[in-house]
Amino acid sequence: MSKMRRVVLFVLIALSAACAGVNRSCSSWGASNFGADWVVVQYRMDGTAFNCWKLESVAIDNESNTDGIYWKDSATNHLVHISGWYNRVQVTMKQFADAAPLVGVDIAQCGNGKYPTTAKTNPQ
Repeated sequence: MSKMRRVVLFVLIALSAACAGVNRSCSSWGASNFGADWVVVQYRMDGTAFNCWKLESVAIDNESNTDGIYWKDSATNHLVHISGWYNRVQVTMKQFADAAPLVGVDIAQCGNGKYPTTAKTNPQ
């Protein structure tokens, strides 16, 4: 392989990797500033879900100097803060049922903050 082809190949590989990182960063920045759809789950110490939120068009942000996150509840206008063992997945194209298993819950049982204790979960 010629030196010029190797350079071109290296540049293409570098650009591909950079684009993936930029795409993730842009999605994250947009979700934090303009809102996105989310499934957020909070877990007990034994790994079972006890709180679950299906959020539409909500901006979630990390709390400074903590392990927590927060968002503004659109129905009540309250600011919700959670910390501890939690996970979240950003949902694309309103595919909540496809996204929820990624954090170990059934979206049909996900209430506005409460998750039934009888539901079986498998957190990732």
